[in-house]
Amino acid sequence: MSTSPPSTSEAVVPESNHRESVVDFVRWALAQLQLEFDEQAGIARLRLSEADRSIFDGQAELQLALQNNVPDKQQESVDLNGRFCTWLLGRLKTAGPAVHVRPQEQPLAVNNISARLFAGYRVDGGQVHLGGCQMTDFPFLRLSFAASENGETVIRHLFVAHDGTSVTDQLAQELGLLKVEPIPKFPPRLDKAALKTLVAAGRRVAAQSSTSRDPSAATIDPLAVTVVWVKQASGQLQFTIGETTAHLPFSGWAALVEPQPFIAQHSGASTFHLAATDDGRIDAVEEITTCEHSGRRVLRQELVTCSVTGKQVLEEFTELCPVSGRPTLVDEFAECATCRERVSRSVLEHDVCMACREMAKIKKDDPRLVWILGEHAGLDRWNRWQLSETQNVYIARADSLLKRLLVVVDKETLSLHHLATSGRLSSVWIPVADQARDELLK
Repeated sequence: MSTSPPSTSEAVVPESNHRESVVDFVRWALAQLQLEFDEQAGIARLRLSEADRSIFDGQAELQLALQNNVPDKQQESVDLNGRFCTWLLGRLKTAGPAVHVRPQEQPLAVNNISARLFAGYRVDGGQVHLGGCQMTDFPFLRLSFAASENGETVIRHLFVAHDGTSVTDQLAQELGLLKVEPIPKFPPRLDKAALKTLVAAGRRVAAQSSTSRDPSAATIDPLAVTVVWVKQASGQLQFTIGETTAHLPFSGWAALVEPQPFIAQHSGASTFHLAATDDGRIDAVEEITTCEHSGRRVLRQELVTCSVTGKQVLEEFTELCPVSGRPTLVDEFAECATCRERVSRSVLEHDVCMACREMAKIKKDDPRLVWILGEHAGLDRWNRWQLSETQNVYIARADSLLKRLLVVVDKETLSLHHLATSGRLSSVWIPVADQARDELLK
């Protein structure tokens, strides 16, 4: 409770971009109270119950001037200060501390939402359906104030969210708060304490939106307090292809729920078009392709490019070429005529691999050669070394005046893979027989 002294300032009307005419407000109030009337040429005819006729001089029917600012004697004015509007607003207050309505275009059933969501997706060879959905009502508050603008009376509506915060103009438009309709039977329950708290929050929002610069100025009382019940939807979509299912949760105001992209578990791709691999994984259709070796439908990220054929194939059908380091189909390997290593055909020229063709001169103190000579001491007798390496082996060559020596050793163990000799001017390497190896290596 405030302890500040009472204000001597005039009460002010909060600002709002949501306005309607007094006539439209009257039409809404009549509909809300379920008072039937006929309207023709700007004149509304309203039948009165016997209990209400005494207020209007015993008339059984009222003629309301909805368009004529100066009604004739037989017509009732819709001036807010006139007896008809005073009676009408009194009827609204008699109906309860607040009027309960809902947005006219708000989805009321789960199937209204599901149809909109389903339309956003394509599922190749499968279907999408709801894996569960719950609709929950939240109370928004509409406070209606009378204001004078350019000599005319208008109704300003101020909206407050269920959590007591102000509602932006955009959100009010999106949720349909500007076009509401009565709830025919059994509106959602809102206890008096919760309503009181929400109205108090609405008054604070109204005071903050006032154009008055007088901090002690009070906000006028609203003509009507209306609870607008807005539905929130939450659930999940279920995509089914064959025996496999995938889920996508959704949540939001029922009027605003839209299809959201499915984030694939395996590729991480965002999509509205789903398909399945041959082994049953659901993913984005643009991330699924065919292995050009096996014909299997797999994820694009699981494929590699064969360095020989250029085909997109599953990695399991390839090996890494020890020379290029690139994946190659197993059938596209061949033996190098020099080092006898199994390499990709893409690195062969005239049956000699790139590692053997591009050997570089090294000094005898090169660490790699030191390791080789340390393991195979007999090689120290040779000079003028050249060396190259693959992922698996060192390829070393020594030249003398009349002869050449080729040594291929494992990079990890330094064990001998191949040992061959050649004439100084020959391109043909002759493997060293087992019995002759000891003489060269020890």
